[in-house]
Amino acid sequence: MADSKIDWFEDFLGLGYHVFDIRPTIYLIFDGKRKLANIWNKIIKYWPDDEIKMRFFEGDENYEFVLCGKSRILLTTTVFLKSLKISDHYRQFMEEYNGSASLQLAVYFPKDKKYELEIFKFKKKVTDVKFLKNQDVDEDFIISQARQKLKNPEKKDTQS
Repeated sequence: MADSKIDWFEDFLGLGYHVFDIRPTIYLIFDGKRKLANIWNKIIKYWPDDEIKMRFFEGDENYEFVLCGKSRILLTTTVFLKSLKISDHYRQFMEEYNGSASLQLAVYFPKDKKYELEIFKFKKKVTDVKFLKNQDVDEDFIISQARQKLKNPEKKDTQS
């Protein structure tokens, strides 16, 4: 990793799932359009689709989500990570996954005393998706670093 740095990104609300299309979709959900646009325009749009990695490490009630991609243009690897509760939507996504998934971005915002989800058309195809158990090990250095970071959130990590 001497030729690039790693940026850790945990500042997103969570994930959304949609499984009623040809390819199931996972949404990274943000709390603002500006943040979403910056994430797409400055990071994700530079990721080659066939090099994006998505991992789900499942425990009893929670799962760890790790999404990473490397931009050769920006010489940066960005890793999105979050620990989330296992939901029926997550389980359905896992069952419907058949070799590839779409990655899209969405904004969750208040409207008329309730909340709405606005989905953006930006889209990436992800084929390197793995559903693992908490005790499983992924040989990828960046994935292992992300899992360590999730297990020790108070430890401030210096960028590589």
